[in-house]
Amino acid sequence: MLYSYNPKDKENIPTILWLSVVFIGVVWTAVEAPLSFVLEYTPTTTNLVMDGLLSLIFTVDLILRLKGNLKLPENLKWDSPEIDEPRPYLKSIWFPLDIVTSLPLDIIAHFLAPGLPLGVFGALRLARLARLGRARDLAGLMDHLPKSLRAVIFITGIFLAIHFISCGWMLLNPRTDLDPVSYYNISLYWTITTLTTVGYGDIVPQTNMARIFTMGVMLIGVATYGVIIGNFSRMIMLADRYREERKEKMAGLNQFLKFYNIPASLQRQVFSFYTHLITQNISEQDTRIINELPQALQNELAVYMKIKLIKNVHIFKECSTPCLKMIAQKLEQTYLSPHEYIVKKGEVGEEMFIIGHGEVEVSMGEKVIAQLKAGQFFGEIALLEDTIRSADVMAKAYCDLYTFKKKDFLEVVAKYPDLGEKFKETYNKRKGDRVDLNNAA
Repeated sequence: MLYSYNPKDKENIPTILWLSVVFIGVVWTAVEAPLSFVLEYTPTTTNLVMDGLLSLIFTVDLILRLKGNLKLPENLKWDSPEIDEPRPYLKSIWFPLDIVTSLPLDIIAHFLAPGLPLGVFGALRLARLARLGRARDLAGLMDHLPKSLRAVIFITGIFLAIHFISCGWMLLNPRTDLDPVSYYNISLYWTITTLTTVGYGDIVPQTNMARIFTMGVMLIGVATYGVIIGNFSRMIMLADRYREERKEKMAGLNQFLKFYNIPASLQRQVFSFYTHLITQNISEQDTRIINELPQALQNELAVYMKIKLIKNVHIFKECSTPCLKMIAQKLEQTYLSPHEYIVKKGEVGEEMFIIGHGEVEVSMGEKVIAQLKAGQFFGEIALLEDTIRSADVMAKAYCDLYTFKKKDFLEVVAKYPDLGEKFKETYNKRKGDRVDLNNAA
């Protein structure tokens, strides 16, 4: 399985949206086709319009595949894992199946019904289930999709399985004394009670075939029940694993600090900075995994770890990924202790600072004019013009700072001029705020 595919990339978003439309069409067909086969109802105008619309969607999907316009991960461009070389879609096993799924089978069956035997008519309508093959892309994308979306697909699959079994029960246990809604409701009730191994016994099979079907559903229910519980337990355990690791780290740190009678004020600063450090990584394995990679890849990963910080700074929010990457490559990380000066009044400004963690205090003489926290920045004026620092900036706590030097800024702006305009806009706004403050004073 290849994990380099990111569905959130701008170039992949249209494909994901299109596959979502196809998925909705597949789900509609999966619900309606077996019902129409079992109940043998006459298609309404709504059914025919929906069938025509779905046929249009699947035809467009077929054309997009023929042209290779869908941006899919590499593992979905092969017909099977055993095939080493990609084969053209036209020659794949999916092409004839996709042609069948693109036909308006409900419309064909409706208009040819008078001249068709009942069995052929029903089979033609049931053949629309071939559209389930269109869900293969989502199956291949599962590892790339967010957990919430995977959960939606998983739950949808469970409900479709329940729906199919209910339709099977209706087929084997026909009843003419009930309206279609009540008939389906009873079948759904039987399916759920059987699959969940509750089995009240108020609805029982009356024929040998129905009994065989029921036994099969019971076995499937026991196995599926175990798989579902196991998967949900695994998801919960994975979600909690990192949280538990962090709790253990903090508990160990707490014992260490208490054993050596560290003052409460220093304890708070240690906990604050340690929390910052462990939230930078998913687990302790991060450092080990990164260190096993070649140096070039380590440097590349370090850049993206910095991007995670700077893309949340409002002045960089509208930057493209290449621009953020270039900025991250230029940033230098430094650590400061409480009461350590970062900037002193009268110094020549040559860089700006981004606060990764901690808090800094901006003052003019004895007057504190601002307190800045993680995610904020200062000193950006020095990147736009030659300037002398007009205030002192001191670390109030242990700080993690990123420095962006003027020469690096000019290099980035030369390639991405929009960044320079954004800085000028921010500078002019802050300059206006200072004028208003002085006028009010």
